[in-house]
Amino acid sequence: MIYRAIAVAESEQVRLFLQRLGWGRRVDDPERFRLLIANSDRTMSAWEGDQLRGFARALCDEVSNGYVSMVAVDPSCHGQGIGRELILQLIGTDPRITWVLRAGKDSREFWSKLGFQPSTIAMERLRID
Repeated sequence: MIYRAIAVAESEQVRLFLQRLGWGRRVDDPERFRLLIANSDRTMSAWEGDQLRGFARALCDEVSNGYVSMVAVDPSCHGQGIGRELILQLIGTDPRITWVLRAGKDSREFWSKLGFQPSTIAMERLRID
């Protein structure tokens, strides 16, 4: 498996991957998704040959705070450590950065293994889909 950042020119391939995995309306508009990739501070992808197997993106100020925004792994590859490696490479090793995320779909155990813990101080203002 090869792990690397995504180029903006690859945004359509990533969009179609996410669409196939059920991300729905969040990835329906190709131009908005291209902007989403272009405006991401960090992206990471997992490739098996020419096949995209996983994708993650984050926003980070590189000093204090980071937000993991998207993580997706092809279901046929679950349990192979791809999601773990995507996140480890995405967030890096700087212990001075606090990373936050919105965990879903019964993923608490996955995130806990990576050192994340539930927060009692987070607030959110939800987007309109």
